[in-house]
Amino acid sequence: MLAEVISAVSLIPMLVYVKTRSNFAGFLGWALFSAACLIKVPDYLSSADYYNTAVFFLAYVFFLYMAIKILTANSQTFVDVTAFSALAFVVYFPFAFTPLGDALIDCTAHLTASLANLLGYGVVKEGVNLYLNGRSVRIILACTAIESMALFTGATLGVRAEVSRKVKAFLISVPVIYVLNLFRNVFVTVSFAYSWFGENSFYIAHNVVSKIGSTLALIFIAYGVFKLLPELADLIYSLKDELVGGGR
Repeated sequence: MLAEVISAVSLIPMLVYVKTRSNFAGFLGWALFSAACLIKVPDYLSSADYYNTAVFFLAYVFFLYMAIKILTANSQTFVDVTAFSALAFVVYFPFAFTPLGDALIDCTAHLTASLANLLGYGVVKEGVNLYLNGRSVRIILACTAIESMALFTGATLGVRAEVSRKVKAFLISVPVIYVLNLFRNVFVTVSFAYSWFGENSFYIAHNVVSKIGSTLALIFIAYGVFKLLPELADLIYSLKDELVGGGR
């Protein structure tokens, strides 16, 4: 929860940076967010989730480096990236800190159970727990894909482009991510219930197979979004140039 609180606090200087172009505000916002990423690393490491351990450590390094670059840069690229990132945070935080999160978790658990039953598996939902073959899987906020959906919401709706293309990009990303995530939840639940991968079925299904599948799916979705919104691809390339070559 500390990481989420720090992330929420980072939104304030980010918005100030977008509004005023204060380099220090931009630095502070991204430095705080990088710290939030670093705080999550020990938790993932202790649970042997080496994929997320690597992702969040690299995110810490990347965002801290960007924060430092912002200190000496008067760059529209950094402002635009911060703007769509702030929009993503605005989408995510209500689910992290309000009953909306509990509602999304319950909805996801219900839809996961319904999909599993449609596929022929007799999953029973009790609260946010899914029971099958004498075993249970608990649905938490991370199982709703809200982080990825918030990111793509910010990226598609926050970029400078025609509204019609932004809406199309949103529709081929956010709803698709949610539906694919339901299949992921079913896969993890059934794999664990029937020990498809032996005694470490949950770990392999959740931390290995699903992570690889999710990464590939997000790459393909991102490719589709870039095709619809070349402005977003240009922004990412501009960000790379700023980080490598320095701000102007």
